[in-house]
Amino acid sequence: MLKELVRRAPITIDSSATLYDVVKIMAEQNIGFIVVLENGRMVGVLSERDVVRTLAERRDFDVKVGEICKRDIITLPADASVEDAAEEMGRHRIRHIVVVDDAGKLVGVVSARDVLQELYAQESGTD
Repeated sequence: MLKELVRRAPITIDSSATLYDVVKIMAEQNIGFIVVLENGRMVGVLSERDVVRTLAERRDFDVKVGEICKRDIITLPADASVEDAAEEMGRHRIRHIVVVDDAGKLVGVVSARDVLQELYAQESGTD
């Protein structure tokens, strides 16, 4: 189950924060993906690639996160399988899946690395 792959509390940022704030958090937390909130509600996501693209296009660290985040959040329920996550990542060409509970609330984020490590562990455990 995906909830078993969530290794830490999700890192979030408010949509009113700036791109500089995102870069700072990503560097401090050693992450490449962050969930964007508005009034405590999940409204978007932002990846390292989004940050780089925005800086290349706008050269502006003061742009608001809410203006540049992706609003089409790809989520899976916490009880989804690792294989489901791998399939969704491949289908949408993404490297992170947002994991939610039955009420649609944020549980955490699972990366492609997490999925690959788990699939490899399953594979090597079946010898």
